[in-house]
Amino acid sequence: MASGRSFSARRMAAGAVLLACLVAVAFLMYGIGKEYEVLIDNKSVSVGGREYGAVPYCSLVIDHDERKAVDMREDDRIIIKMTGKTHTFVVKVLNEDDESVIKTIERRVELDGYSGALMLSIPAVSGESPEIFVPTPRRPAEGRVPAENDEEPVTDGTDGALQSF
Repeated sequence: MASGRSFSARRMAAGAVLLACLVAVAFLMYGIGKEYEVLIDNKSVSVGGREYGAVPYCSLVIDHDERKAVDMREDDRIIIKMTGKTHTFVVKVLNEDDESVIKTIERRVELDGYSGALMLSIPAVSGESPEIFVPTPRRPAEGRVPAENDEEPVTDGTDGALQSF
């Protein structure tokens, strides 16, 4: 009888270890596959007391995928859906006349803990600011008419496509 109890205890321990491994894999896969909606802004911004002017014309390449490069002009704001926590943003500042590259800036970005309350600032990236995420413009309360000095409200895209504001 003693050997029967020990076999049952070993089975129970093996099952518990297997369950713990499955839970760990589930958390890992959640982190790898999590999708983020990132708001990217090309408007003048103040970061850390320093002013960064909007980039007149640039190309944004995410994760070195040149096929999905996005051209942005001054005052553009877009939403891009990205899967995973770590991404590389390459901003190529372009000459508007002949589209030659004036300057190239590459930044590695961790989206862990990213919320929709922040947006990535192209001028901050271009100016090589240590902080490239800035607060989103506040949204007017529902039913309230925005005052003249309120920022334009940001709307979320629901179709999953790249959207420009």
